[in-house]
Amino acid sequence: MRSPQSPASPQPLVQAYLNYLAFERRYSANTCAAVARDLGLLGENPAALNEPGLKSLLARRHADGLSPRSLARMASSWRGFYGFLVREGHLQNSPAETLKTPRSGKALPKALSVDQVMALLEGGGATDFQACQSRVLIELLYGTGLRISEALSLQTPGAHVSAMSSLDLNAAQLRVLGKGSKTRVVPLIESLRNTLLQFLECRQRHLTELNMPDSAALFLSSKGQPLTVRMAQHAISKYARQKGLSQHLHPHMLRHSFGSHVLQGSQNLRGVQELLGHASIASTQVYTALDFAHLSAVYDKAFPRAK
Repeated sequence: MRSPQSPASPQPLVQAYLNYLAFERRYSANTCAAVARDLGLLGENPAALNEPGLKSLLARRHADGLSPRSLARMASSWRGFYGFLVREGHLQNSPAETLKTPRSGKALPKALSVDQVMALLEGGGATDFQACQSRVLIELLYGTGLRISEALSLQTPGAHVSAMSSLDLNAAQLRVLGKGSKTRVVPLIESLRNTLLQFLECRQRHLTELNMPDSAALFLSSKGQPLTVRMAQHAISKYARQKGLSQHLHPHMLRHSFGSHVLQGSQNLRGVQELLGHASIASTQVYTALDFAHLSAVYDKAFPRAK
């Protein structure tokens, strides 16, 4: 596994921290890249910066129009880095400990309505591999609440490869390695299990046409290679447009839709937390606000006096 690199070869202390995040904390490549970009703003000698210098950097970025959320992420990256330097004995105190950023309002996650999801899943039996796979991905993400990276890490049933993420159609469940290297088991409803069984046949035909041996990865590109996150995002968005969805469909919207709809139907916040793999219940509580927003919209539409 290659060491994560920032765009402009980081100095040794920064690289040591990125290696720590990648190999010990097991952060994703995207997260490490984002941290690397944040640390790249600290210049060639970040260990020499003091608290006023960091505040000045934040103020300049704020003046450039950076959003409060981005500023908060940047400050978090810096706090983590300087905390690492203190623990490793390179610094006595962290200059980022007291950094404060502007408050940002919590935006509600974007979710589809049940009718919109059903419209996306209408029909089926597509013979074209790309269309078949896109539909399966949509049904899988909506039916399980997986992150797209978790879905793409799934391996085929019986793959002879050691994997933390796998699909067991006999037991009607899948196991995924989520954030923080935490493994969770997610059940598969019968209709989704049948869809995946049909997809395995479509997938095998695709590999046969390419004259390629089987692959451990469940989801494949048009050339038979493991599907990347960017490819999946593009395929899902394209499929949704073809099905007549007026808004841009991002894979994470399907995860939000799953969380919102399960909570609406069960009112079991703790259960939704377990299914989504949230470390904190606070991350799941946002769906209660989404549920209330849904109820308010229904009320406004249906109650005569609301008009």
